[in-house]
Amino acid sequence: MGFDVFINYRTADTAFGAAAIYESLAERLGKDRVFLDNQSLAPGVDYPRSMRAALESARLLLVLIGPSWLNSAPGTTELLIERERDWVRYEIRRALERGIPIVPVLLDGTALPAASRLPADVRRLTHHQTMQVRHRHLATDLGRLADRVSALLPTAGGTGPGLAPRQIPAGSGSLTGREQQVARLDALLGQAELGQPNVAVISGTAGVGKTALAVHWAHRAAEHFPDGQLYLDLHGYGIEPPLSPAEALAHLLRSLGVDRPELLGNADERANRYRTLVSRLKLLILLDNARDVAQVRPLLPGGGATTVLVTSRHQLGGLGVHHAVERVPLSPLDLGDAVELLRTIIGERVESEPGAARSLVALCSNLPLALRVAAEPAATRPGLRLRDLVERLTDERTRLILLGSGDPHSTVRTVFSWSYQALDGLGAATFRALGVHPGHTFDIHAVAATTKRSSAEANAAMQVLIDAGLATEPEPGRFSMHDLLRVYAGEVAGENADERQDSLQRLFDHYLHTSEHADRVLTPHRLRIPLDGDPDLGLPIADAVTARKWFDDELGNLVALCRVGDPGFDARRWQLAFVLRGYFYLTKQLDAWIDTHTNALVACVRLGDHRGEAVTRNNLGMALVAAGRLDEAMSHYWEAERLFTAEGDEHGVSNALANQATVLRRRGSYEEALRHQRRALEHYRRSGAKRNTGITLRSMARVHVDAGQFGQAVQHADEAVEVALGLDQDLDIAQAFNVLGMAHHRAGQPTLAEIATRQAIDFGRRCGSRHEEARAAHRLGTLAAEAGETGDARRWLSVALELYRGLGSADADRVAAELAALRDE
Repeated sequence: MGFDVFINYRTADTAFGAAAIYESLAERLGKDRVFLDNQSLAPGVDYPRSMRAALESARLLLVLIGPSWLNSAPGTTELLIERERDWVRYEIRRALERGIPIVPVLLDGTALPAASRLPADVRRLTHHQTMQVRHRHLATDLGRLADRVSALLPTAGGTGPGLAPRQIPAGSGSLTGREQQVARLDALLGQAELGQPNVAVISGTAGVGKTALAVHWAHRAAEHFPDGQLYLDLHGYGIEPPLSPAEALAHLLRSLGVDRPELLGNADERANRYRTLVSRLKLLILLDNARDVAQVRPLLPGGGATTVLVTSRHQLGGLGVHHAVERVPLSPLDLGDAVELLRTIIGERVESEPGAARSLVALCSNLPLALRVAAEPAATRPGLRLRDLVERLTDERTRLILLGSGDPHSTVRTVFSWSYQALDGLGAATFRALGVHPGHTFDIHAVAATTKRSSAEANAAMQVLIDAGLATEPEPGRFSMHDLLRVYAGEVAGENADERQDSLQRLFDHYLHTSEHADRVLTPHRLRIPLDGDPDLGLPIADAVTARKWFDDELGNLVALCRVGDPGFDARRWQLAFVLRGYFYLTKQLDAWIDTHTNALVACVRLGDHRGEAVTRNNLGMALVAAGRLDEAMSHYWEAERLFTAEGDEHGVSNALANQATVLRRRGSYEEALRHQRRALEHYRRSGAKRNTGITLRSMARVHVDAGQFGQAVQHADEAVEVALGLDQDLDIAQAFNVLGMAHHRAGQPTLAEIATRQAIDFGRRCGSRHEEARAAHRLGTLAAEAGETGDARRWLSVALELYRGLGSADADRVAAELAALRDE
């Protein structure tokens, strides 16, 4: 018996949320991973032994603290928690001894007990960051708690926190006419059982059903891949540019639990990390819509039992040079299978009009995608005759031929054109509006903003498009279109230039101002700039959890908008990149950070907006520093300083100088770095820029540490902590405490270093910064090792190693070496 989450509580507090918390976590993680006393034990088992076994297997302890948690034992004044045999005390003590994460959960406003009221062996419970569950805000609080638990669970089997990934999108139901191809794919399972890697390439023309076959088989074979199934659209053909190998590897690594793969600077480093992770797993990886061999080859595993399924319009012959490849070419359906597909869509009317059915198949060139779209009106309108469908489609095809359409996709374009013209006014306007959307998936709010409709009207319009086969809803509330449909929607959107421009402007304004609202929640003390467009098109963002989730969901769309090349949107492009900076700084998604800001810089230069250019160069430089590209970053910082000086912007000049100092410190030019920082700090203090003041003090402390000036380092770090606490910025507080812990450590003050570093752990966890948490855990391990506390050292270094590996950080190797040295002692 093994559980991930053990829920610790007093029976008297059951009514205050234990059952609700259990049900919420069981729904998120699975009941077999959450332990709640008799809810999780079979009748007749040895209760104490089973409790201990569950506790020893747990990877996280929730301590539910309600009004009765500190009750006295009946008939005495002795607190239950003071009793040596108290189960609540025993469970907390074992979790502290094992070093697993602990989350105290305060029920309905109950306060965390003072450390002085707890026995010494569980007093450290008060060091752990609390969460709340209140009946008045039950759904919100339970959601936040579930998110926190998922984030804290250590990596299992190398596939990241929580459940193994299950990313294969929903299929279209039954598959018609591909029995031989399915059998060939089934044969791969035997090799997978032998622990051998497999690669299969499904190839064929556009609309022939490559993705449908791949998704169908992936669901059919899922149980053979217990470590998960990954899905990635490589965008080989469509509106968006193809993913580079480095971008694709970042997506895959993140799916495997690596939080910040962008910290691995190039494609080779990412590929090495990816192959290492995959080598010990049994995964199914579906790489959809590949463009060429060069895009796919770095994504193939070097060993292990993983199966990779690739779809492409080409056979990707070069893959066979280094890998055994099963080739599964697809042709259009034969006549019998194509008619059978029609029957599955529209039913028995195919039998009553066999000639019309065969004609419809011929007009669609036996392509499954074209058949599905063409037949959809008949499926939703029982009175529509197939012969009428055929006549209208024939007329449309003739029109396109007369217009000189000679492209290879004319068959599906014919079908799309007929389906589009059959839409009502709202459906057609929505289809055209979506033709300007540069992203791959979108929510109903984006549809409503782009079409000038209410959410209810937008929902109705999307249902019309779904019913017509022109859009899909791959997950609740998010919509998508086949790549060929997106291209066609873009074509019809371009037929009315004014309407297209208006739709794109509203789309930009929706994403720009929602991003601004989210950024204000994540970085409330940041200097703001005036933004173009209609702020009313932005969504309200209530809290940091909502802000992070919205950014995470929409990141691909935000990056795609920054790539829009229309000069009329240059101002919005750089402003969008600007408001994304806070999210990028928190999450360190360096690829997206560099991409958006590189495009923003092009926009600023074309606009002749010197201040926008300076701001963008400063923010781009920060991403380049994080990526280790110091020379490029310094060039941007110098140019930013020059532009800010010409604009008379002293605050901007100070930002550029402070940023230059980060590069100078890394180069060992400590005195020059401090001169820049003192000049910037003087301006920040004078202008009342408190957050910049705190950041600069923290940076100065790091320079002093590197220069061996530990007294000054402690002084500046202490002041940085005070500023961050005053602003109530959790990330800044975590960073400041980490620097303070480092300064005390280097100054030979281990007790003060431990106190500061434990605070860094708590605030790092609170804001979701695994990087700050890893840094703090590493220092606590080092401090324990120096004090001769080998058990604590191993525990903290193991936490740091797990976090660094999850981040894809090179520091993982250093921590692993330190752990190995401890084991050899």
